[in-house]
Amino acid sequence: MKRLALIGTKEFADQIIHFANRTGEYVFVGYFDNLVKKGSLVNGKPVFGNVIDAIDAYESDVFDCIFIAVGYTRFDLRELFYDQLKGKVPFATIVDPTAEIGRNVILGEGVYVGRNAIIDDETVIEDNVFIHRNSMVGHNSVVRKHSYLSGLDHMAGFCDIGERVFIGLSVCVADHISICSDTWVGIGCVVAKTIKKPGKYMTESVLLTRIG
Repeated sequence: MKRLALIGTKEFADQIIHFANRTGEYVFVGYFDNLVKKGSLVNGKPVFGNVIDAIDAYESDVFDCIFIAVGYTRFDLRELFYDQLKGKVPFATIVDPTAEIGRNVILGEGVYVGRNAIIDDETVIEDNVFIHRNSMVGHNSVVRKHSYLSGLDHMAGFCDIGERVFIGLSVCVADHISICSDTWVGIGCVVAKTIKKPGKYMTESVLLTRIG
């Protein structure tokens, strides 16, 4: 089993530990957190230091791989920590045993694919992407770095989701749709037109409206 460390000590980290345990591939060994004192214990596990300390800790054989347990409210930190460690520390890719991964799928580093999720054929999921339970990414689609699918999302084929995109619960995306980087799509939206302008989009019935 691979020794897994996490960036972050909050509630989201607790979820990631549970998700990793379900795979039977990882054993959790401790945390890195810029806001928690080195040597502290969180839920009985040590804080090894701040995020940049992970490089020396990995070289000292403290852990085998790391995962960024920072949620969608801080895309800036998810990207920052990824950039600081990319190429220096291996990121864990956590795929739930119930997830269905199609043919010729490319999964990047630091990806989570949740319970009963479907990643269809010929799809690319780039690094540091989180795909929650019961979501489907259709064939020949791309989900780019640092993006977050909340769960129960359904994306048809040939879609292109940009970087740092948040997809709320139960969103449906039609085929051949692109969503530009730094876009927030609210709960229950039906995305039937390409989104070219970053921002926050919410829904009234099935009408997609940009906020701000």
